[in-house]
Amino acid sequence: MVGERAANVLMTTPSDAGVGGVQVAFRDLVYWLEESGWHVHLLYQAPLPGIRLVEKINHWGRRAFYCPMPAIVRESALLSVLVFLAYLPIVFFHLARVIRREKIDVVNCYVLDVYFIHLVIAARLLRVPIVVSVHGADIDGYTESSPARRLLYRLIMRGANRIVACSHALAKQTVEVFPNARGKVTYVHNGLELSHYAAVPDSGPLPRPFLLCVCRQVHKKGVDTLLQAFAQVLRTVPVVSLVLVGDGPLLEEHKGLARKLRIDHQVVFVGNVAHDDVPAFFAECTLFVLPSRNEPFGIVVLEAAYYKKGIVCTRVGGVPEIITNGVSGLVVEPDDPAAMAAQILTLLRNPELAGQLGLRAHQTLMARFLWSQRVLDYIAIYEGHPGPSLVDLQPGPFQ
Repeated sequence: MVGERAANVLMTTPSDAGVGGVQVAFRDLVYWLEESGWHVHLLYQAPLPGIRLVEKINHWGRRAFYCPMPAIVRESALLSVLVFLAYLPIVFFHLARVIRREKIDVVNCYVLDVYFIHLVIAARLLRVPIVVSVHGADIDGYTESSPARRLLYRLIMRGANRIVACSHALAKQTVEVFPNARGKVTYVHNGLELSHYAAVPDSGPLPRPFLLCVCRQVHKKGVDTLLQAFAQVLRTVPVVSLVLVGDGPLLEEHKGLARKLRIDHQVVFVGNVAHDDVPAFFAECTLFVLPSRNEPFGIVVLEAAYYKKGIVCTRVGGVPEIITNGVSGLVVEPDDPAAMAAQILTLLRNPELAGQLGLRAHQTLMARFLWSQRVLDYIAIYEGHPGPSLVDLQPGPFQ
């Protein structure tokens, strides 16, 4: 709270659509901020060549501002500079009006994007603290971005008062990519919103028993490693199936690998599933497996923990911050199909152990990874506190 009035936060994220983990986390954070007494005002980028600020209902039923905030245009440096300079006074006028009219106390840019440069400029000129939240893909993609985009990312990070990663591991990676931002980086773990799991929809016909993996079909998720591990599992437990939920550019390649390994008759590629329908798969699975090569946090691990499932996962990114090997799950190194197969077989052969690990994972979730708890960390950061920071990063006060 600010004085006698409720505090106001202006939140922006690159898209108001989508059902991915980041979008779900964004919506859950918005919900819990409002439950905690904050007023949340949403802002999205409007398409060019518009020049007006408009208010309308977003894809998930919330009133939001849409403002044109061009930064990179057709990947042309010259055109981008010309358009940026032409729009700058218009954009500042719109943002200043919103910030002043709504009495904004802090701006939170959620998932790094180049258009945030407009908000950094406006917030700095109006002396409103600005927080940038990063979630993995935005940091991973930095080195492959164009020079113009990298410049804007550096300026945004330099202008932010605080940079919040979704895990300890991602915070360290963020400092490696943006070393000049060291004193601003902290982290707040993502959480789970239990209301999403109050009702379990019908999953339709599924094989029993089955291993479950929920992820995008992309290289960093390591689905190829899981398919190779599953081929080894089938030699010992031929009755088990593998269900893969998620779409992506490597879907057909992974289907081809399953055929090459001669396991396609035991692998079900479900494809894209709405977030509200995913709980049915977690509720029915025998074990959950996450074979990622890179995982900034791992919300799907929390979902498996909610259903007290035995978990086999890789020692990457933020996953070990959730699962302790031998205590709340079994952890293996990435790109090691033999080790993954061995740990899957350990739990298939010992359902009692799988149940014990699943129960401890559930207890960890309830104690440390609910949005009703983690929202307090965000509020502390909004109010100028360092947050649950890394000892080796030592973030200082708002700059």
